[in-house]
Amino acid sequence: MKKIVLGIAVLLMVMIPPQTVGKNTDIERSSLDQIINITVSETWDMLSAEEGIQFVIDDRTFEEYFDERIDTPHRNDKPILYPLQLLGQPFFLNLFITIFQNKDIIIYCRSANRSWIGANLLVDNGFQGVVYNMAGGINAWKVEGFPTVKGLGFGA
Repeated sequence: MKKIVLGIAVLLMVMIPPQTVGKNTDIERSSLDQIINITVSETWDMLSAEEGIQFVIDDRTFEEYFDERIDTPHRNDKPILYPLQLLGQPFFLNLFITIFQNKDIIIYCRSANRSWIGANLLVDNGFQGVVYNMAGGINAWKVEGFPTVKGLGFGA
């Protein structure tokens, strides 16, 4: 019995290609090419441009969004609340992809952890377009002194 198990193990080792653990596969590389980490200063510059990014996605909770969110220089690029919890649901993930397909978006959260997860969910599920992940999230935004808005306020 041991010889049979050993024979099967050797056969599997010979026939199955080596794992790429720790190495980028083509799929991983294409995902990474679609997600670009940007600083809060770069975010502000992109939003300040006349024809800059028009879709800013806040993937925090409703309470966090209502408590405080980034303010943007133009009325037409205010953050859109789309919590990570929704992106984790297939229906809402597909809805997001349908609405924003082929658009460039900036996604942010409190510290860039949830936005990185959300960005990967999008890209891994076929989102086409560039996803900019705001490094440091709203915490870094406030440290740099950029404007925020609270409650139902619409800011600038």
